[in-house]
Amino acid sequence: MEKIAMQQIRQLLDIEAIKQLKARYCKYADSLENADEFADLFTEHAILDEGEDGIFTGRENIRQMYLLLSPFFKLNQHLVFSPIIDISGDTATGEWRLLQLCTTGHPEGDRAFWACGYYKEQYRRVGEQWKFEHVEARVHFCCEYADGWAKAPWGELLPTEAKAALGLD
Repeated sequence: MEKIAMQQIRQLLDIEAIKQLKARYCKYADSLENADEFADLFTEHAILDEGEDGIFTGRENIRQMYLLLSPFFKLNQHLVFSPIIDISGDTATGEWRLLQLCTTGHPEGDRAFWACGYYKEQYRRVGEQWKFEHVEARVHFCCEYADGWAKAPWGELLPTEAKAALGLD
């Protein structure tokens, strides 16, 4: 009985550590000035898969993506909730819901956006720390605040210059 209780405690501690990892992901993504800290949340060969917005493989490429994108964001707020986390030894999976509010700079002026979507993630314990091994981020809509998702669910979040820097044009 004591062994089962200890396993349950370990599982709860691991789940809490992964929640803290995700909180740091949001904090550093939103700060727009913590590329090294953001990249360090990932394993060396991790994948950050943002679908049509790019797939970035390896910690250094994730760091470079952060550095390329951050100048185009004036405000970024990731709100994640409803985690479902499953632990299996030194690996785990997780799903999160996302509501993101952001402002991006465009030649004609700043634009405010809503985005709503999800994350599907794989984690690996490295030493005593959990890190992202694979992050799949998808959005159901990304619309300008003034238009709303019912009228125009897809807006041009990034200016042409940002898309070109990421090779997405």
